[in-house]
Amino acid sequence: MNALGPMSSTGMMIGLVAVIGIFAIPIVSVIAHFACAAFKIWQEVGLKRDMVARGYTAQEIIEVVGAKRGSKSKTPLPNVPPAKPIKQPVFTP
Repeated sequence: MNALGPMSSTGMMIGLVAVIGIFAIPIVSVIAHFACAAFKIWQEVGLKRDMVARGYTAQEIIEVVGAKRGSKSKTPLPNVPPAKPIKQPVFTP
């Protein structure tokens, strides 16, 4: 018998693996879920910034983002303000 009592090292390993499996797998899956959601939002924000930089109207941006999400609505939104002209930065080498 060892100093830890009747439990052998094999039994301790099985218990350790069980505890890790019970607690670590759900925690890792929740972290993966939120990481995936954050990545999707990051991509959507990048798309919106590119569209604004290229001069798309707010209505066009809403339509593109809505189409990407699977939205079925094709009617224009009444609360969207008209687009303002965007000044492009002047390139000076």
